[in-house]
Amino acid sequence: MPDGGPSPSARDLPRPSDAPRGAVADAATGAAPDVATGAGRARPLGTLARGVLMGLADVVPGVSGGTMALLVGIYPRLIAALAALTSGVTWRALADRRWRAAWRAVDGAFLATLVAGIALAVIAAAGLVEAALEAYRPWVYAAFLGLVAASTVVVARQVRRRGTAQVVAFAATGAGAFVLVGLAPVATPEGAWFLVLTGAVAICALVLPGVSGAFLLVLLGQYERVLGAIAGGDLVALAPFAIGAAVGLLGFARLLAGWLRRAPDTTHAILAGFLAGSLRRVWPWQGPEGDRLALFAPPDAAAALAAAALTLAAFAAVLALEVWSRRAR
Repeated sequence: MPDGGPSPSARDLPRPSDAPRGAVADAATGAAPDVATGAGRARPLGTLARGVLMGLADVVPGVSGGTMALLVGIYPRLIAALAALTSGVTWRALADRRWRAAWRAVDGAFLATLVAGIALAVIAAAGLVEAALEAYRPWVYAAFLGLVAASTVVVARQVRRRGTAQVVAFAATGAGAFVLVGLAPVATPEGAWFLVLTGAVAICALVLPGVSGAFLLVLLGQYERVLGAIAGGDLVALAPFAIGAAVGLLGFARLLAGWLRRAPDTTHAILAGFLAGSLRRVWPWQGPEGDRLALFAPPDAAAALAAAALTLAAFAAVLALEVWSRRAR
């Protein structure tokens, strides 16, 4: 879906000039990127610490793990390594049982250490967020509202050429998301197949700075279920989620990265519209009304003011993080 704007090299997120040598081209052609020369190289402890920061971001709806990867300087290397997972060179090395070559091709030490850091943070923080949701749901959702609203702004700012196509894409996607979120049933499917789908969708946040994987879980009605499974070590629930994440990483994430490379303005406009329309899903006062999710007014003026303060604080925090990320690049 070409949009006729400037070449992606003029963009901030992501730019081919930021990526390791050949990473963007290799993601399209299937060749293994030269991850060894990538930006953002770090020692194992540094990579582990960066993974912890990404994991903490991934637990909270509205804070993108991809944005955190940009902030800590490993986004280009991460994208190159993910692209290498499906490259022809990697798969040929695996077919020939050249394990070391395949491991080097995907920057295995980096990915394994990063994933370990993400997992440590998610496991440590899941129980805290779950407890907060149970005890202070409206206030937690008020903060989520601010986080997602700010993420909408962050993504929208990536639309440099704001022509008719981008405006229509934003408006149509926003309206569609708003309607669809309102139609979503209170109870989502409980089967393992839906957890597979959830994992496949949520993992796409890794390659899309500004789009939160945790928020995608909220949108699908699986946030608390997955959070509880992580906090409780429920492998029966986590296994299909992990399978879906692997499928999404090898398929959906690669596809979205391709769209972002070929038509960054239109793709960002669609993503921003999706986030804006989906804000309906994180309204602090909501509950079942029949078989649908209904929104309610604040119970009193004090509650409204407290929620507004939390929303604004969360909004400001994400924008401050985004400004810091830009200055750090």
